[in-house]
Amino acid sequence: MTDTRNNLSSPPGAGWWRRLLSFIYEMLLTGAVILVLSGVYQGLFQLLTGQGVTALSGNVLAQALHFVWLFVLTGAYFIFCWNRSGQTLAMKTWRLQLDNRHGGRPALRQSIIRFVVASLCYVPALPCWLLARHAPQWLPLAWIASGLVVLPWLWAWLRTDRQLLQDSIAGTCITQKAAKPKA
Repeated sequence: MTDTRNNLSSPPGAGWWRRLLSFIYEMLLTGAVILVLSGVYQGLFQLLTGQGVTALSGNVLAQALHFVWLFVLTGAYFIFCWNRSGQTLAMKTWRLQLDNRHGGRPALRQSIIRFVVASLCYVPALPCWLLARHAPQWLPLAWIASGLVVLPWLWAWLRTDRQLLQDSIAGTCITQKAAKPKA
C-alpha cells in the first residue's frame, strides 16, 4: 500500500529512527504509568477484599483482573490521545503525529484497531521473558514473543510507505510535524 497523501500541504512521513526512538520513550513513560496503575489496583484490592497485597499473587482471578485493568486503562490513554490531538506525550516530544491516510485525525475505530494490533505484537514479550526466567522450558516462547516485537519494525523497513504493521492495518500513518519557528 502506498501513501495516498501526495499533496504539498501534508506533513512528511516520519522517519524510521525517529519513530523507533519515540517508541522507546513511549515505553519508558508507559512503564511509569503502569506502575502507578498497579499501585492503585493493589490499593483497591486491599480495600475491597480486606486482604494484604501478598494475597494478590495467589489469586488467579485477581491477577487476570489486574491485567485487564492495565490493558483497558493503557488503551484508553492511547486511544484518547490519538483521537484528541493525534499525539501522545512521547509523540509530542519527538514531533510526531498520528493521522488517517487522508491527513485528518484517525477515527475511533482506527485508533482501537491500531492499539489492539500493536498490543498483540508488543504485550506478550515481557510476560514470556519473565516466565522463561523462572522456567527455562518457556524460552522458545520468549524468543517467539521477541520476534513479534520486531515484526512491526521489520514490516516498516520492508514496505515502500515505511508504515508500521499496526498503521497499515488500521489505515493510519505517523507524520512528522514541523518545528515551531523560534521567536
